[in-house]
Amino acid sequence: MKKVAFLKDNDLPEIIRQIVANAPQNRKIAAFIASVAPLCAMSSRARLQYYYDSRPSALLLQVLIEGAQSSGKSFAADIESLIMDGTLKARDKAMRRQEQEYRDKRKRRKANEKLEEEPETTIRVVPPTISKTVLTKRADMYERVYGDTLTFWMFAEELAQVTDAGKNGYSNLRTIMRTAYDLGSQFGIDFASDNSYSAIVDINICSMFCATPSAIDDYFDKKAIEGGNITRTILCRLDETIGEDGAIFKPYTAEQKARIDAMLKRLMDATYADDEQLQPTVTLDTQWLDKTVCQWVRAKAKEASLSGNRALDVFRKRSSVSAFRVAALCQYLYELEGSLTTEDVQKRVRQIYLYMADYILDGMMDRWGKRFEDLNTKRDQENKPGPKTVLFDQLSETFNRSQLRALIEQQGKTTPDKVFLSQWKKMRVIEEIEKDTYHKLNVKS
Repeated sequence: MKKVAFLKDNDLPEIIRQIVANAPQNRKIAAFIASVAPLCAMSSRARLQYYYDSRPSALLLQVLIEGAQSSGKSFAADIESLIMDGTLKARDKAMRRQEQEYRDKRKRRKANEKLEEEPETTIRVVPPTISKTVLTKRADMYERVYGDTLTFWMFAEELAQVTDAGKNGYSNLRTIMRTAYDLGSQFGIDFASDNSYSAIVDINICSMFCATPSAIDDYFDKKAIEGGNITRTILCRLDETIGEDGAIFKPYTAEQKARIDAMLKRLMDATYADDEQLQPTVTLDTQWLDKTVCQWVRAKAKEASLSGNRALDVFRKRSSVSAFRVAALCQYLYELEGSLTTEDVQKRVRQIYLYMADYILDGMMDRWGKRFEDLNTKRDQENKPGPKTVLFDQLSETFNRSQLRALIEQQGKTTPDKVFLSQWKKMRVIEEIEKDTYHKLNVKS
């Protein structure tokens, strides 16, 4: 399929439109990608049906911003703050204050003094250093308070935070990040201790991590590549020419900020009815996009088949999933905005899907394609079955010990020749006709 161009700034959904318009030319795609991850976390009541999935999906994305030192990755933190500071972070701040006040009371309480019940808080923004136990507890609290699931938001300006935390088993989130990519994929912990927390929960996470190439190499090791962590990511690489000036983003005007804040309020209102109730889920009508999805996926399957490229065959599938979620988010934002016809929305969303599917796939192939192929080739060789030939049958009717030793070495066996000879004599399938020379007896081997 012919690759499509990216949308013009003014054709993008509100919020994203304002952010990308203020980005320099060489950062417009990066600004778009840095916007969609936190906006997906904000849109946790949206549901969609991906053509190849049997169960509903949510808007869940995991983004990596890769750039060398001093390459200007901080723009992603600015976008994250713009979207999250006055919304989920502001809501969390009040709830974290409740938790801290309760901890303070517990420290100050007198012996045998009873405290009120621990506050049931629904924290949405979590650090990448969070432990599995705390994450499980926070996810379970959604179910206890609202009777449903919500999406966590996780951001780190340095991926090294995640890697360092992962060295402690209790904060190694690699497995959780795989299940957190899919709505309904559950994670559970079960401890006997009263001081711990046990639950089986649906943990959903949207994330964005900034990283240098070496930090990505450390985090996405052999297990992460083979286990599927890489296929769940959207990799955005900040390539710069040597000696190029730093990318400068224009400041937002008062009008732009007002438009952004108005749409963010809509997203919050589409999630929370009040402190104790969530808004109903909204299922987006994306069936019209199914034909385009099938055409792209099958075109890449044909390309993989003709080239024999296993990485392409594996990577194409989730590249399409992530691109579909980006496209569905944009459809959701267009519909909230309500200023376009259905035909215009579908035209733009289709273009976004096709552009992002190629972008995500190309990024994975460039970054991990060869490594994935090498690991799979090595595993195939290691798991290749040994020769099925019978050692005894490969010997001539009359053979000597030297011939047996050579055949043992050729077939890579470790059992000494004297052991074989001793066993065969006991089985009465050979006889020694002279020193170190043997003759097969008339038996079926």
